[in-house]
Amino acid sequence: MNNVGSGKYTRKIVVLCLMMLCVVVIMVTRMADIQLVEHEEAVRQVQNRSVRTYKETASRGEIQDRNGNVLVSDVACYNITFDYYEWDKTNQNDVILALCTMLSEGGFEWSDELPITEEVPYGYTYADRKSGSGKKLMKFISERGWDEDVSATRLFTLLCERYNVAEELTGREKRIIIGVRYYLEQCEFSAYNSPVTIATDVDIDTVVEVSALSNSLPGVTVAVGARREYFTTCAAHILGRVAAISSSEYAELKSSGYRLTDSIGKMGIEKAFESELRGIDGKKNVEVDKQTGQLVDEYMLEDPQPGNNVVLTIDLGLQEVAEQSLAETMESIRNGANGDRGLDAEGGAVVVLSAKTGEILAMASYPTYNLATYGADYNENLANSLKPFFNRTIAGTYPPGSTFKMVTALAAMEEGIITPEEKMHTTGVYTYYAPSYTPACWYYNDYGRSHGDINVSEALKYSCNYFFFEVGRVMGIEILNKYATAVGLGQKTGIEIGGEEAGNLAGPESRKQNGGGVWQESETIQAAIGQTEQQFTPLQIASYVATVVNGGTKYTPHIIKAITNNDGTEIIRSEKISSQSLDISARTVKAIKEGMRGVVTEDGTASSVFRNFPIDVGGKTGSAQTKEGRSAHGVFVSFAPYDAPEIVVCVVGEYAGSGGSVAPVCIDIYNYYFGLTANE
Repeated sequence: MNNVGSGKYTRKIVVLCLMMLCVVVIMVTRMADIQLVEHEEAVRQVQNRSVRTYKETASRGEIQDRNGNVLVSDVACYNITFDYYEWDKTNQNDVILALCTMLSEGGFEWSDELPITEEVPYGYTYADRKSGSGKKLMKFISERGWDEDVSATRLFTLLCERYNVAEELTGREKRIIIGVRYYLEQCEFSAYNSPVTIATDVDIDTVVEVSALSNSLPGVTVAVGARREYFTTCAAHILGRVAAISSSEYAELKSSGYRLTDSIGKMGIEKAFESELRGIDGKKNVEVDKQTGQLVDEYMLEDPQPGNNVVLTIDLGLQEVAEQSLAETMESIRNGANGDRGLDAEGGAVVVLSAKTGEILAMASYPTYNLATYGADYNENLANSLKPFFNRTIAGTYPPGSTFKMVTALAAMEEGIITPEEKMHTTGVYTYYAPSYTPACWYYNDYGRSHGDINVSEALKYSCNYFFFEVGRVMGIEILNKYATAVGLGQKTGIEIGGEEAGNLAGPESRKQNGGGVWQESETIQAAIGQTEQQFTPLQIASYVATVVNGGTKYTPHIIKAITNNDGTEIIRSEKISSQSLDISARTVKAIKEGMRGVVTEDGTASSVFRNFPIDVGGKTGSAQTKEGRSAHGVFVSFAPYDAPEIVVCVVGEYAGSGGSVAPVCIDIYNYYFGLTANE
C-alpha cells in the first residue's frame, strides 16, 4: 500500500513539473519573440513615423467699447497651407498651379508679394525701392547678385529660370508660379518653420475639394485658423488693422516669438496694444506614418493662451452718430447749405470728451474707410484727394480761430489785465499800429460798425476781434503762451494710439525752431485771436476747453478704459485717470462760461443753431483764415450741461466757411448723449 501510494504521488509531481516546464518554455519563447521579432517591428514603426512640432496659434483678444459691445474679434476660418514635410519639391510648380486655379475658380485670392504686374508688358507695382514690397524685392535681388536696375520683364525671366518654370506654360500661369514661389522664399519655407498659409478664409466647398485631391496635391493642407472680424463699420482710425508681419518687424520681434508667417497690429489700437491683444502660441506634436501619410497621434506640448481684451472709453452709439452727422454736415456744406461759403469744403473731425475724466467718448475723422474691405478699397482710398486714411482728430492741425479767445480771456483775467466786469470801448478798426497796420474786427468788415463798449463775456459772445487785439497787445506773447501751454495747446496729449501731432504754439520760440524770421510785436494780436501760426489738433482744443469749463482740472485725454482677460471675467488693469489742477479762479471760469453761453443764445454767433434747444449749453465759433481763394476753416467747440459740464465737443470742418456751419454736429451728439432722440 505504501509503495503504491508513493508511486502515485511521484507521478503527480512529475506531471506538475512538466506543466510548469511548458509554461516556462512558452513564456521564454514569447519573451524572445517580443525581444527579437516584435522589437524589430516596433523599431521599424518608430523609424517610419515622423514627429513634427507645430505652432498652435493663440486667438487674439477682442476690442470692446465702454459698454462691452464687441467691435473687433477673432472668428474661426479655414485656411489653405503648404506643409514642407509633405511638399513635393519635384512637382511643386504643378501643385501650385493646380491649387491656384482651383482657388481662382472659387473666387479666392492667394498670397503673392511679388511686385510685378500680372499682364504683359510687365512693370513694377511698388511705390518706391526704400520701403514695403520694393525694399523686400531689392534685398532679394541683391542677395542673388542680380542687377538692381533689372527691368520687370528681365526679372520675370530670371525668376522663371530660378524656379524651373516650364516654357510651354502661358504668361499668366508662369506669373502665378513665380509669385507663389517668391512668397514662399520670403516666408523661409522649410522644415524648420511652420506651414505657410497660402489662402485664408476659404469656403467649405474649397475645403472639401482640397481634401478630396490630397493625393494629387501633396503638402497642401487645410488648417483651422482665425481672422479678424469687424462688428462695426465705424472707428476705423481708432481700431486699426492687423496684417502680415514685415521683414523689418520680424527682424525686431523674432526674439519675442514672432514668425515670418505671423500677423501683427499695424495701426491704431491693434498696433498700440499688440502685446496685450496677442496671445501666447502653444506647441503641438503630430506623429505621422511616413509611408502612408496617415495621422498616428497628436498631443499638446503647451496649450495656447488667448490674448487679453482691450476695453475702450468709446461709446459705439455715440461714435456712430458723430461719424454720420459729420459726414452729412460736410456734404451738405459742399452742396451749398451755407450759400457760397464752404462750397470747397473737404475733410473734418469730431472729438467728444468727458469733462470729468478726460475719457474720449467718440472720435471721428471724415472721410473714413471700412476696415472689413481695407484691401479691396485700398487703391481707391489712396487715390482719394480727401485722404480717408488720415486721422484728422489727432494728426490734423488747424488754426483754432476764435475758439482760442478763451485762452486769451483766461490769461488776461488771471494776470489782472482785465476784470470780468470791465468794459472796453471798441471802434471796429484797431489803430494802435497805424498807419502801417490797421486790422479790423469781422463785425466792422461785414457791417461797418463796432461792438461798442463790451466786457470779456460779451467779447466772447460776439467774438470781438478788437477786444482781444487790445488784450493780447497789453499782455504780450510770453504771458499768452504761458497759459496756452498750461492748458495743453501746442503739445501732444499722450493719447494711446499714437500718430499724434503736437501742432504749433505761435510765438518767438516756435518761429525760431521752424527757421522763420524775428517775431514782431504786432503779430501777437493775431495770435491772441487764434491766427498767425497757431496750429492745434481737434483733441487739443477739446481738452483745453474741458480744462477751463470744469474749473481748472486738466485731465489727460485717454481712450483705454481697461484691459481684461479673454473671457472678460477678470480686470487685469484699469486705466488710472491722470490729471493736474490749474489755479484758475472761479470768477474767471464764470466769466468765460457766460461768454460761451451767450454764443449759443440771444444774438450770439451760433444762436440760430441752438435756438429752442432744451439743454443749457455753452459754445464758441471759430472761422480760421486759410490761403487766399479758399473758404475759412470752421471750428466749433461746445460743452454741456452748462451748470455741471459733462462733455465737451470739438468739431472742425476744413474750408467749411465758418464755425457756425459745423455746429449742427453738436446738436446730433447732444441729442444722443442726453437721450433727446430715439436711439436706433
